[in-house]
Amino acid sequence: MLKAPGVFVLLTVLLWGAAGLLDKLVLRWLGPNETFVVRMGVNALLSLAVFAWGVLPARAAVAQAGKLPVLVISASLTLTLAAVFCYIKALASAEASRVVPLTSAFPLVTVLLAVLFLGEALTPAKLLGTLLICAGVGLLSL
Repeated sequence: MLKAPGVFVLLTVLLWGAAGLLDKLVLRWLGPNETFVVRMGVNALLSLAVFAWGVLPARAAVAQAGKLPVLVISASLTLTLAAVFCYIKALASAEASRVVPLTSAFPLVTVLLAVLFLGEALTPAKLLGTLLICAGVGLLSL
């Protein structure tokens, strides 16, 4: 049986996989720029609902932690927004079965940045596992 992180990892993979299919499907009707704008608009509405639901507990946590976490979250969201824009542009010009696996190589960047900036250990097993996953993803897109 999967432990909690394993369940969430599995759900993330399944949800992102289904989202990739839907992103490519919508490009049959809308251009990449329109798809991006509509996607971000719907995301904003859903985000507002989540924000309204969790604002009181979050407010107390933010007050205690200070402004830096809000700035880091803002930077993360900005990078995510730029990544989604690039992803949709790539998806509009190529097959989903090629673009989605290639864009799934981002864990290699995350591992490298975590080692450099968070001081996480880069064990041989972690490096080999990350490289093998990225190599497998690359092979799937051939």
